[in-house]
This record gives sequence, structure tokens and C-alpha cells, in this order.
Amino acid sequence: MHIPDGLMDPTVFIAGWVLALPVIAWAFWKLNKTVDERAIPLIALLAAGIFVAQMLNFPVGGGTSGHLIGATLAVALVGLPAAIVVMTTILLIQGLLFGDGGLTALGLNLLNMAVIAPLVSYAIIHVAKGNKFSVPAAAWSAVFIASIACGLQLGLSYSISGGAYGIDMALALPAMAGWHAIIGVGEAIITGGVILFLSKVAPETLRMAGPNVAGVVEHGA
Repeated sequence: MHIPDGLMDPTVFIAGWVLALPVIAWAFWKLNKTVDERAIPLIALLAAGIFVAQMLNFPVGGGTSGHLIGATLAVALVGLPAAIVVMTTILLIQGLLFGDGGLTALGLNLLNMAVIAPLVSYAIIHVAKGNKFSVPAAAWSAVFIASIACGLQLGLSYSISGGAYGIDMALALPAMAGWHAIIGVGEAIITGGVILFLSKVAPETLRMAGPNVAGVVEHGA
């Protein structure tokens, strides 16, 4: 759901930076305070895997794209602060080196995929407290809610700019939510499958993320 350069009204993309940066700053601070050195190789490997998965995308409309996000997998494996850092790093590399999302829209892309998606994932996993369906539900919800946020941003840009920026809400919101509701099913299956596999062969990787995710192991994923 990368928003490309030049599509968004300046007021909207500036708001994206204002909302995203405090959360990202907190995540970097928190990770620096609490990171376990044993988790660093896993964090790096996870970032590389999600980066590759996100590069496999297809057009949704108006220059935006649909693809897997990977935020729930990151939260489930390394916890919320590290997941936000991982997603931020991926999006920075994509925007700065590959032009995927560009610079002006980077704040909104960070807000949607590095802030909203991990927070939704964490909230659902936390509330479910290790229920075996929590991870797939979190994966689908993270993709779907982030896509709704993206659609609203596109529609808002169109509205406040008189059509000079963004995409008409009547087109943007159904396109983003509709496609990503389907993509979310794939993400739920993939994420749930990975967590199920790891719960059997390497449960210690889940315990790095805390008791709410580790509870998946005890409940049989």
C-alpha cells in the first residue's frame, strides 16, 4: 500500500510525519533500552525477509500498490518496539534507495505500515493473550485497518485539494479496503503458518516477543 511521491496534498503528508515520528522515536528509544543481543540476528533476518515480501506487489489504483506487510510477523517474533524499528528501516530503504513510496509520502507510509499495522497487531495479540487464533486475526486486521487508513488519506487529500491531489474517496477507500481484505487473508495464512511452525521447532523465538505471544506456544498455536 505504498503511496507514491507527488500524490498527496502537503497538509496530509506533513500530518503523516507529525503522527508517525513520535511513535518511531519511542520505539528506537525503547529498543535501545531493552534489546537482547541474542535477538539482533533474528531482527536482521526478519527485516530482510519482510523487505523481500513487500517488494512483490501489484497496482491497486491511482499509483498505489497492494502487497503483504509483515507487521504482525515482526510483532510476534521480536515485540512491538523492534517491529516498529524493523518496519521503519524497511520503508526507509524502499523509499530512499528504490523510490518505492518516495520522500514526500514517506511519512504516511511509515504511519500506515510502521505504526498503525504493528500497533493493531500488538493490540489484538495482547487482548487475545495467546489464543491460537490471535496471530492470524491480528495479521488480517493489521493489513485491513492500515489499508483503510491509506484510503482515507488518499480521499482526504483529494477533498482538501479540490481534486489536485489524492484520489476520490469513493474510489480510493473501496479499492484499498477491498484488495487488502483479500491480501489480508494471505497474510493471515502465511503469518499463522510461520508462527505455528516456529512454535513447534523453535519456541524460544516467540518468547522473545513477550508472554502474550509466547502463550501461542502453550496453546498449540
